[in-house]
Amino acid sequence: MSRSSTEAEYRSMALATAELYWIRMLFKELGIDISSTPTLWCDNISAIALASNPVFHARTKHVEIDYHFIREKVCNRDVKVQYISTLDQVADIFTKGQSAQRFQVLKHKLMVCSCPMNLKRGVLDHQIL
Repeated sequence: MSRSSTEAEYRSMALATAELYWIRMLFKELGIDISSTPTLWCDNISAIALASNPVFHARTKHVEIDYHFIREKVCNRDVKVQYISTLDQVADIFTKGQSAQRFQVLKHKLMVCSCPMNLKRGVLDHQIL
């Protein structure tokens, strides 16, 4: 259980980094070259600082060692960690309750379109076919 939002974000970043690294290694074994470094976006400045700065270790003794894996990958430039404003964080649509207006904004950013009403009811409109 996380003791703070920073720790929760940091743990999520570590898990995402492990997945990114696994995918990169899979592509490498398949002979697919990925020339650019993947970017991991985070809206928590403290978690980004923790991932990038080993000096913060004294204040984060409660974070398990395995989660410092991300710090190694950032130092080796296997992954970039960059800040994204909470307003631009589209993943919030999957993790947090949203107002109807905010939901529509995030849905638009994901390029999700609404299904026509006649398809929602299970009736096909002849104009669609």
